[in-house]
Amino acid sequence: MLRLQYQGQEPFSLDLLKGAERLRILTYSASEALVRELALEGEVEVVMGAFRPAASLSDLGTLQGLLIEELRGELQAPERLAPVLERMRQGKLRILLSRYRSHAKLFLVEKGGRRYALFGSANLSQQALARPFEKGGQLELLALVEDEEGFRQLEALYNALREESDPLRPEHLERKRLEPEDLPLLQEAMRRSVVLEVPKEVPKAYLVELAPTRMSQPLRALEEHVRVKGGFLRIGPEHVKLVRAMRKEEAEEDPLPLLSPTEEGLRLGEEIQPYLEPKDPGVAEDARTMTAFLEGYLSGDFLHEEEAREQVRDYFVLWCWFWAAPQMGYLLKRAHLEGYPPHAYPLYALVYGKANTGKSTFLRLLSRSVTGAEVRMFPGAELSQELLRRIHRSEVGLVAVVDDVSAEDVGRKVERVLKGLYDVPLPYNPTPVALSLNSSQSYAPPDEVKKRALLVKAMATLDTTRPDIMHRAYTRAQNLYLALGNRLYRAYLPLLLEKLKDEVDWLKASSEALVEVLGKALGEVPPWASPLDYSDLSREYLERVRSKVEEMLRQHGNARQVQGDLLILPLGKDAKRYAKELPGWLAVEARGDLLILSRKGLRKLGLERGTGPWEWLARLWRS
Repeated sequence: MLRLQYQGQEPFSLDLLKGAERLRILTYSASEALVRELALEGEVEVVMGAFRPAASLSDLGTLQGLLIEELRGELQAPERLAPVLERMRQGKLRILLSRYRSHAKLFLVEKGGRRYALFGSANLSQQALARPFEKGGQLELLALVEDEEGFRQLEALYNALREESDPLRPEHLERKRLEPEDLPLLQEAMRRSVVLEVPKEVPKAYLVELAPTRMSQPLRALEEHVRVKGGFLRIGPEHVKLVRAMRKEEAEEDPLPLLSPTEEGLRLGEEIQPYLEPKDPGVAEDARTMTAFLEGYLSGDFLHEEEAREQVRDYFVLWCWFWAAPQMGYLLKRAHLEGYPPHAYPLYALVYGKANTGKSTFLRLLSRSVTGAEVRMFPGAELSQELLRRIHRSEVGLVAVVDDVSAEDVGRKVERVLKGLYDVPLPYNPTPVALSLNSSQSYAPPDEVKKRALLVKAMATLDTTRPDIMHRAYTRAQNLYLALGNRLYRAYLPLLLEKLKDEVDWLKASSEALVEVLGKALGEVPPWASPLDYSDLSREYLERVRSKVEEMLRQHGNARQVQGDLLILPLGKDAKRYAKELPGWLAVEARGDLLILSRKGLRKLGLERGTGPWEWLARLWRS
């Protein structure tokens, strides 16, 4: 604790940092733009504290890998990276990674013969420092220490943490792939032995270990060789050589990134395809192809018009997700670091429902719309936990599609992998996965999948008794597939990336970008395409549940019973189906042919307010 005397308040200005001959910064996260701006002037040193305590050597290695990935992701454009690397090679910019958890924010400034310090809650970022203490800013607090004794005390704190930090080298930011022996901790251990204290007890909030990766696995094996008494680890050059030898024996070739956005355009393998304007004729052609597929559901070939309209709307949401999903790993990291709900960023989409609803066809079409070429879909028979983990670590920049998955595998294999993707930030950008599943109307995805995946229910079926309709639908889909390129995606992507800089809601950013591009390409926006918020999915879901319950009440309300806060409806053989289909907060259970609904759930749907056609419900409980 520091004892300070309040001497007044004044607006913060970046001029307090800019133009300094020497600037030393302790921060938890950093903005690439501000690091670059400050580094071009004087001598800058940045120590980045870990966001959680490391419970093991492999944990610390994963944390360092995560920080490097964050910095490298911000600096991926050559024009951004080059000046930073040049200043690092000149010794004018130094970045160090702390081995220990630190949330401190401290700026030590030497400028024009003065020495002063700033400390408080603001990280080294444009967003935190632009308007730290005014309406519309982040409400950050900063204190200015101008006396020499105060400066020396804060400098001692900085130096103590710096001693326990490892320097980042230019090659860490240049290489596309780091091996464990390249980690700053182990590179420092090649120069001199490093002693690391591992806490005997880790706070419960951090007990979940970071997901195992090719970084952490050899470090786990190494830990047995470096442990000494009292929870300390000593790592020296001989141990780094041991890791290198292990890596050589177990070398695995990961596929090269297939697709990634750059400043110039979309990188596809070794080729960079330029971004396009929405009014480009090729963009309009692809827009007509994609919209024609969805509008085919409204052509009259599908059995139930209402289900067909719902499916078009749901497939539009799936389209928005599929095109935004390659950025979902980055958004999930940002959510962890900035305190957003992680489950609002689905890395999986589960498309399930009846056969002949176009699930596989639409997913195949979406894959081609991103690459402009045929993309292999994994057959459901190949699905395993190891396959899913390998897909996540491949970082191909494209949604991986697993087709014709069994309902049992969703529970036994998918659920277990999916649960581990949200506990803590991952040290890689996980490749998202879309699963296609044929299921009965009563199928309900496992609870953990419901919480974390985008659920798309497909119920609009073709009339399978009409061969002419089946043949027409197949031929039409095949022709659309062959005509499709990735030109519409290349007009959409730069818009999405721009919107995601400030927008927390991925669906809002993606749907707005897609609607804007479709409108400009086609001259008008299709009626089923409109901007959405992620919360809209919950509202639409509740509306559909309400509609189903209202239909049940119309048919069976006269035979109802009430027991306490439970409403009991005799539904015959449909009771079990509705118990699975309706959410758990509404459908308590099915007992034989009786469906039991909770009063609290009915109230949530607005069906127990004592007004309108369901006034009898309120009277029922009053009596």
